[in-house]
Amino acid sequence: MEFLPVIERLAREKTCFVGMGNPLMGDDAAGVYVVDGIREQIDSPTVSVLNVEDVIENYVYKIADSDCDNVVVIDAMQSGAEKGSVYFGRLHEFEETFNNNYSTHKLSLFLSGKVLEQYNKKTWFLGIEVGDVDYGTGLSEDVKKSADIIRDLLLSYINCDQKELVYEH
Repeated sequence: MEFLPVIERLAREKTCFVGMGNPLMGDDAAGVYVVDGIREQIDSPTVSVLNVEDVIENYVYKIADSDCDNVVVIDAMQSGAEKGSVYFGRLHEFEETFNNNYSTHKLSLFLSGKVLEQYNKKTWFLGIEVGDVDYGTGLSEDVKKSADIIRDLLLSYINCDQKELVYEH
């Protein structure tokens, strides 16, 4: 997981973690599951957490006007890969992916990313490959396992004392 050092760095900077997804549509709720799992447990003056469900466009200017340098959007994606696979990178790097309908919220996410970049926010995408997006099914085992790992990593990075980081590396 070569992206973990980047996420670790982002967790120490002014970063807004944004969870997307429809909580009624099975694995589509992966992003909101992660942010809801960290919202009450973080201890950082520089990190904020926002659950936008499936309407990021309603929050994009609030995020753009906020005091963060980075935005990490956590969302479900459908690319045909193994369920529970995790993808990470700059949001604009996923443009082709979004154009191929792999994000479950592609239009609003892609346009919101452009707005955030215009406000000088470095925008990142953390995607979890989904399987079941049927109404009312809850997270599948593979997606929940990946979401739990992401949640726990974020919590450890966000709440980590700086001395611990120096000592571990």
